[in-house]
Amino acid sequence: MVKRGLALKFFLPVGGALAVVVGAVVLFIGALQSRGAERAFRDHLTSLATTSRSMMHSEAEEYCRSRGMSYHRVIVGDKAAEGEEGAYEQGVLRAFEANPKLESMDREYEDAQGRPNQVAFAPARLQDSCVTCHQAFGIDRFKDRKVGDLVAAFGVSVSTEGLQKEVRDLRLLCLGAGILVLAAISGLVTYFVRRIILAPLSELSGSILRIAQGDLTVRTEVRSDDEIGQLGTAFNGMVSDLNGALLRVERASEQVASGSTQLAASADEMVRTVDDAARGGEALREAGQGVMAALEHLMGNVRAMDDHTRRTVAETGVAVRDTDQGALAGQGAAEGMKEIEQATSRINQAIRVIQDIARQTNLLSLNAAIEAAKAGAQGKGFAVVAEEVRKLAERSAQSAREIEEIIGQTQEAVKGGVRSVATTLERLDDIRSRISEVSGSIHGIEGLAREQGQTGVEVKGLMEHTSSRLEQNAAATAQLSATVHEITKTAEELSTVAEEMKDLVQKFRL
Repeated sequence: MVKRGLALKFFLPVGGALAVVVGAVVLFIGALQSRGAERAFRDHLTSLATTSRSMMHSEAEEYCRSRGMSYHRVIVGDKAAEGEEGAYEQGVLRAFEANPKLESMDREYEDAQGRPNQVAFAPARLQDSCVTCHQAFGIDRFKDRKVGDLVAAFGVSVSTEGLQKEVRDLRLLCLGAGILVLAAISGLVTYFVRRIILAPLSELSGSILRIAQGDLTVRTEVRSDDEIGQLGTAFNGMVSDLNGALLRVERASEQVASGSTQLAASADEMVRTVDDAARGGEALREAGQGVMAALEHLMGNVRAMDDHTRRTVAETGVAVRDTDQGALAGQGAAEGMKEIEQATSRINQAIRVIQDIARQTNLLSLNAAIEAAKAGAQGKGFAVVAEEVRKLAERSAQSAREIEEIIGQTQEAVKGGVRSVATTLERLDDIRSRISEVSGSIHGIEGLAREQGQTGVEVKGLMEHTSSRLEQNAAATAQLSATVHEITKTAEELSTVAEEMKDLVQKFRL
């Protein structure tokens, strides 16, 4: 069964490849032979058509008829035959006349009975010999022609049924030869595959079956250095290694049986040690829980102190900001007073200008009154106007003096305000400095509280880690105790397995 399967797997791809190659070669050779036969047939027809130009036309026609062929004469100027044949003949004449270098034309067609035929035409151009021959028989058809003109086309046609049958026979012959070659190659491949591959594999399969039955003394014969021989060598090495491994397993099983007994005794001693360690770990875990409770209380106090310091820092920060805002407002007031003082100075300057104008106006009114008095009755109206102008100038001077006194009082008040604002700013600077010092002290207290809290957190973390490790140790101790019990049980089972392995190895023939 294995042999047939391997042969099938091998011959399917190889046979398929050979069949494809042989088929391709056969088809190629058949195609070459077929084309060669068709070319030779076509050349023969063309040669007959060409040769007929130098023969007596009646003799050429008789020669073709005696060999089952048809002779065609298409004369330039004659009436064309009807149907497809006549149209083709006229087309041949036109082609020869259009291309003087064209020596032949051929085609395949079917006759009225539906049989395949082939026809070949050759051009007939006027020669001196043509004129001489026709004149000898009293025929004068070329009086309007000159040498070299196309006067006719001669053709030969014949049925190609025989040619096609010959081509089919040739292809069948090539196919039969290909099948014979394929059969011969397949037979040789089958013979060598059975002898070189399948026979050694069959022998190797038998050796494997004997090993499966427990015989480790078997060896396969190596007859070559190829892949099959390397497989046999590897098989023999594997059997030798397996034989040695089973011998070592037998010795190891004896050692395992004795060692498992010692392992069980050691496991009992480990159980007692693990129980003592578990009790010590439980005591440490309880002490660690007491320390954790004390740390929790300490951390609560530290957090409360940290909250108080943070609120104090926040309030001092608000006070510092309020003080800064008051200082900024005082600076703004001082700057505003300075601007008022500068504005009053400019107003004083304007008032002085007004006073100068009033004095000059008063002088001008006096001069006008004097001139009006000199004018007598004609200057009386002008004197009245001058008097009114003088009174207006005096009132303007009086108003300017009053404004100057008010501005002087305003400047004194502004100077007092500036001094008060300066004093207030100095006090605010002192207050802000004191608050900043207090805030720095509180920040220091806050930092210490944070450090103390961080230290408490670290201590708590260490205690939690220690407690976790103690719990892990307790769990590991319990697990170790269970593991030791399992080891004891496993040692007993291992002893049993060692005995079973020893019995199993003894079943083999080493």
